[in-house]
Amino acid sequence: MKWKKRVLAACLSALCLLSACGLPDLIVGEDEPVDNVKVSDAYFGLAWYQNGTLNPVLDNTSINRVLCEAMYEGLFEVTSNFTAENVLCESYTGDGTTFTFTLREGITFWSGETLAARDVVASLQTAQFNEASPYHNRLAEVSSIEALSDREVRIVLTSPNINFPRLLDIPVYRSGSENSGSFADGTGPFQPVENDRQWTLEANANWHGGFLGSIRKITLVAMTRADAAMSSFQTGDVSLMRAARIAPDPPSVGGSVDTVQTTSASLHYLGINYANSQLANAKVRQALSAALARQSLCDTQLQTFADPAVLPVNPQPTGEDLTINLSADATRAAQLLDEALNGTSDTGASDEDTDTTGESGDTDETDSADESDSYDSEDGYDDTDSGNGEDGGTDSGRSSGVSLSFRLLVNSDNAFKVSAAEQIAASWNALEGVSVTVDKQPYETFVSMLQSGSFDVYYGETQLTADFDLRPLLNAGGSLNYGGYSNEDMTSAIAAARSGEDVSGFYRLFQEQMPIIPIAFERGQIILRKGLIDNYAPSPYNAFAGVETWTTS
Repeated sequence: MKWKKRVLAACLSALCLLSACGLPDLIVGEDEPVDNVKVSDAYFGLAWYQNGTLNPVLDNTSINRVLCEAMYEGLFEVTSNFTAENVLCESYTGDGTTFTFTLREGITFWSGETLAARDVVASLQTAQFNEASPYHNRLAEVSSIEALSDREVRIVLTSPNINFPRLLDIPVYRSGSENSGSFADGTGPFQPVENDRQWTLEANANWHGGFLGSIRKITLVAMTRADAAMSSFQTGDVSLMRAARIAPDPPSVGGSVDTVQTTSASLHYLGINYANSQLANAKVRQALSAALARQSLCDTQLQTFADPAVLPVNPQPTGEDLTINLSADATRAAQLLDEALNGTSDTGASDEDTDTTGESGDTDETDSADESDSYDSEDGYDDTDSGNGEDGGTDSGRSSGVSLSFRLLVNSDNAFKVSAAEQIAASWNALEGVSVTVDKQPYETFVSMLQSGSFDVYYGETQLTADFDLRPLLNAGGSLNYGGYSNEDMTSAIAAARSGEDVSGFYRLFQEQMPIIPIAFERGQIILRKGLIDNYAPSPYNAFAGVETWTTS
């Protein structure tokens, strides 16, 4: 979004062309950018679910989310390595609790009106005060949002979160325009235009980002059903859309199609029931983690659409005191198991800190979300396959010579995860004295078992927010803490990491405790007509990131 860089590139390109052709010299000043991109006349269509809202902050349909990314911008954009890149925000200051954001000067909406702090406040407060907004839970800990001046917005949180700017890619629209009866006024690279009852997206001449790439016109393909987009893509009417790969019913996208992967915050992990006294031993959990061949799982059962993870953040952190081993270490796993099961060391968690009642914790926020809609779960809910259908304690069914026996529960509706669970169980069964069975349950049963705490270990997936807030999984009473994990040191470490005081301390404690066992972060998938766009590099939450660099062959 830095137009000066694009201007320089355009000037260099123009000079090269002029030199080659022997044309008269042309001096182009920095304030006089030249649009020399070859515009494509190729058809480009996007699905538009007309029953959605025309307010980008309230529309919670996955189809229209892509559409909004072409038309609207937030204060920041989340990059592929999950950093916050300035867009509408020029700069900010903050101590983790109070943030002051200064807006870029001279940014205008499609209408020509200048962006002001009041527009940002109105957009964010719409999300804050409407539970139906897909962005609502990002602002759950915001105590106030106010305009300090025309270009300054102050946001105060109830608890520190040094990574709060990562949550502010929430679309900003012009205050009052949401009631116009048409699309709310935005600042993005494309703006909606109606001609003879046909809507298109066309280049926003006021866009602060500079000139667009080769695609300047997009046809909106009206949908009356949210599930009709894939069939329209297959017929060629829709040119680009998101489509989950690791899904119960993955779409068939054969033929002339390009697929592009994006990083994500969708964590695959193994949840533990702390009512099981053996699994409540931290060394047992460390051993189970060490036995996992995460890279192999990602390359095979997860279809190369996942990034292996030992720690529950993406990308994996680096540091001299951290060991991130993505391959199986059977020797280390056997050693840890021997220490744990033969009582040669402590459990790593005190009885006072570990809830062993088997209670599932607060499940008020875990309404079963369909896995195919996992991209829409911006709030950290569990879109998972997690849970167990039966109560498989380690004291029953233990055969001679078996020291550790339990069930691994997985949602039977997702064949990819079933295969991954079976490979995980095979790795554990290769350890001496361990016996693991895979219990496959239909999704509805699966969720019910989670909520009742009727499991030993489950294969789970949850869409974390971009700041990787782990409190729902790891804090006592957390909405996703089905296994009853409770540790005061972990709660303190999470708080210290969120404040920026001690991030590495949290990573070290997590590796010691392994309260859940991370497997991988699933990758998103965007599918588009083959050869339609060159230099296509979307970000995790923006299919139109880098639109100014798009070219066509």
